[in-house]
Amino acid sequence: MATNAELIQQGLIHHRAGQVALAMDRYTEALRNDPQNIDALYYIAVIACQEGQFQQGIDLARRALGYQPRQARAHNLVGQALHRQGKIKDALEAFDTALVCDINFAEAYGNRANMLSELGRHAEALSSFDRALALNANAVHDWLNRGATLHAMGRLDEAVESYDRALALDADFAVAHFNRANVLHEQSRFEEALAGYDRALALAPKAAEMHLARGYALKGLGRLDEALAEADTAAELKPALPQPQRGRAAMLSALGRNEDARAANEKAAALETELADKAKAAADKPA
Repeated sequence: MATNAELIQQGLIHHRAGQVALAMDRYTEALRNDPQNIDALYYIAVIACQEGQFQQGIDLARRALGYQPRQARAHNLVGQALHRQGKIKDALEAFDTALVCDINFAEAYGNRANMLSELGRHAEALSSFDRALALNANAVHDWLNRGATLHAMGRLDEAVESYDRALALDADFAVAHFNRANVLHEQSRFEEALAGYDRALALAPKAAEMHLARGYALKGLGRLDEALAEADTAAELKPALPQPQRGRAAMLSALGRNEDARAANEKAAALETELADKAKAAADKPA
């Protein structure tokens, strides 16, 4: 008969292989044998969060913390789940607690930085990203998010450098190519931006926002017919979003097609109203 430690190890092997049902079976058996098994509780909580059951994941992680309060990984998981629930300040507090438990927890520094950035506390976020990357220089998402923070701070050359570090680790990271191109576009480096958008779209050809951004880069280069075609593609991919219609209006106006531009702007306004009505209805819906 397998020991609890062996069951957890077997569960981890299945979990890493994507065999979630088998992993859950092993973790659950270990928990039946020992209802206070913090490893079983933690890994079941991880699976709950991976399946979108964030409150269940929080409850399980907190149950584990009830038996061993200084589990940095469990506090980190609680923070991640709280973030997915939109509770940014509570998530930040959980990541801070994780770092009290383990001052060298690189992932928690990166997660903490993301919360600070979302709260608009960019200088603090940058410091936390730098700490995370000093501990783990191969954290590609931390380089990506550090670049976004630097972009928000207006430190554009440094943002490009941060995206370059992300791409050195993962050359096929479409979002990093896209974000880098956005910074280059803001610097009016349209040819370089266009090359970045091309690379991003080669990896994510159905991304409407990338087609639209590519269209604006083409507009910056005076290639207006191509720019309009990209905005049209974005509108076809995301017909319910107003931004592609705003893009179409900008391209049509630049082409001197003012009536068509007016129609595109009117369509964008109607879509904006529709989205606002849906958001209000969702907010007013009883929990």
